[in-house]
Amino acid sequence: MEIVLIAVQSIDGFITRHDEAGAGFASPADQAWFRTALDHCDAVVMGSRTYAHARTTIRESLRHNVNRYVLTREPTKWAADVVPGKLEFTSEEPSLFATRMRHAGCKRLGVLGGGQVNAAFLRANLVDALWLTIEPRLFGHGVALCPIRLDLEWELLEQRLLSPSVILLTYRRASGGTRPNLMSTSR
Repeated sequence: MEIVLIAVQSIDGFITRHDEAGAGFASPADQAWFRTALDHCDAVVMGSRTYAHARTTIRESLRHNVNRYVLTREPTKWAADVVPGKLEFTSEEPSLFATRMRHAGCKRLGVLGGGQVNAAFLRANLVDALWLTIEPRLFGHGVALCPIRLDLEWELLEQRLLSPSVILLTYRRASGGTRPNLMSTSR
């Protein structure tokens, strides 16, 4: 199974603008690309704050064939939102969650943040690839893509303009060996 961290960020590495929740700063070009990126995942995982901010949008899009999981310390708090096989809440550690997804036949898992979930998957050395949209914005403050100290090396695979000022960067973990084409249409 391939695990891909998918994020939009400012030039200075923030996935939120200041103290605002969510990625409301994302351009229409990124929003369109993000919907396409989700089609390349069997399942996605996010934190409870990310879910809470985008709850309405996520619940409206449950008809799509992407299973959604929310990592939370309090899964029972969200019991009314559970849609079996479409939207589930778990307190599993990332490595246990990834193992469960792998055993369930998931081929590609998208990690959608926020910062703490990104950090947990990166700290556990589970992320195989990064799909990062860089928006032409400087915030100086906000939630960092990964708000912990790490030193992980990545190899740039592709850079693509989504619009004249918005760039998509795709990286793979620099650990040697071959990796699948990140944006192949097969799942």
